[in-house]
Amino acid sequence: MVSQRLLFGAYEPDQPPYMSGSLRHLSNAYATTNGYRPVGGFKPFAAALPDIFMGAAAFLGSDGSTLLVAGTKDALYRYVSGNWEALVTGLPAYGRWHFTQFGDRIIAVNGSATRKIDILTGKADSIADAPTAEMVTTIRDFVVYGRASAQKNLIQWSGFNNENSNVIGTNQAGYQPMLTGGDIMGIMGGEYGVIIQRSRIVRMSYTGDSYIWQFDEISANTGAIASGSIAQAGHQVFFLSDRGFMMTDGVSVTPIGNERVDRRFFESWPRDSLDQMTAAIDPRQHMVAWLMPGNPSMVLIYNWAIDRWSRLDIDAIGMFSGFTANTTLEALNTLYPDGLDSMPYSLDDPRFSGGDPLFIFVGRSNNFGILDGENLPACFQTGFFSADGGNHSRIRSARLLGDLIEKASLTIEGSHRLGDPSSGRVVRDITLSGRIPLRVNNRYCALRLDIEGGAAWSFIQGFDWDIVAGEGR
Repeated sequence: MVSQRLLFGAYEPDQPPYMSGSLRHLSNAYATTNGYRPVGGFKPFAAALPDIFMGAAAFLGSDGSTLLVAGTKDALYRYVSGNWEALVTGLPAYGRWHFTQFGDRIIAVNGSATRKIDILTGKADSIADAPTAEMVTTIRDFVVYGRASAQKNLIQWSGFNNENSNVIGTNQAGYQPMLTGGDIMGIMGGEYGVIIQRSRIVRMSYTGDSYIWQFDEISANTGAIASGSIAQAGHQVFFLSDRGFMMTDGVSVTPIGNERVDRRFFESWPRDSLDQMTAAIDPRQHMVAWLMPGNPSMVLIYNWAIDRWSRLDIDAIGMFSGFTANTTLEALNTLYPDGLDSMPYSLDDPRFSGGDPLFIFVGRSNNFGILDGENLPACFQTGFFSADGGNHSRIRSARLLGDLIEKASLTIEGSHRLGDPSSGRVVRDITLSGRIPLRVNNRYCALRLDIEGGAAWSFIQGFDWDIVAGEGR
């Protein structure tokens, strides 16, 4: 009897089912450099919005205060002391809300209404001469609008360092139609802008001369297929193109899903459903996520720091980057019912100030939460492997490489040839000793590990097998 080690490879369902070392299926686990870790369940922290969720964002003011703003089809709300407070209602209904921060103001657009919200006071107001727009960002000292004035190929920007200065030709305010490349699908800000069109990507750089901006084409044949697929982390912009998932740094475009997840994604989701996609950045974990609503919803996650993919299957309709909230006096009274004098900390203690980054999900009932509950049920499924160099062999037992000791089962499918249907299935539960007794006799095997929700574990890497060699025929 010999021992053989099988480590779970990267989640790459596009790879061949044999000799790739990749996982064919993965559910509810985050990739690490040499294994996987669990995903917590949805834990609500905010009450449900009064109407259907249409976008949200969180912002940090110059005084350290935080503000969580959410939109519905015709209203904007802020989250205060555990409740949603209406900022403005009765707005024209149009589409998904987009937000950007400009100093201590939030600029909010949804294609038919443009509003600004003061982070420090929470007051909402209109913006003088601002265009309607479907997207908005901040590039250097300008508010930049995409799909401005109901024109899907038009970029418009405010005056220098003044969101209220929007008269064209005044204080450097201006506009630029994108004459090639199709509709504008998204604009990302920072020191320079990245404009992603349907079939083109353009960098927008400030010159300060009479032209104000310089527009340089990055790619003439790659763009975004879905506006909601675009997300930004620093200088990196991620999006879904006709050729799959991509990343650009404002200089070049790099495929990140080719022969890994692209083919499986397009086989699973028809092109006419991609307008439902939402993309967001997990601010703590170097991950970008794409959510496709369903029952449950599917979330594809790419960790750019380790260049590995993973997948979640959760009940959510949206997600976005946020912050922990400031603790209010009302909340402190709840925490310390004997009075503020009984508090062991000063009111100025950083633990009450908020501002820690969060990755926020929106549940089907329009409530907000984070993935911090009990571990979700998880699944790992490999392709076929040969336990003894292509010979028939007998697998006598397996031992899990991980700290899971209960609430899981191992299923092994076998076949004599890779083109044959399964010639047998063996299902065994994980025992308290960690050893799983087996009686499997085949040339090729594929395994599936199913973990129940609520099971306690922190890492999984694969299995060690005890094998008796068989014949070579």
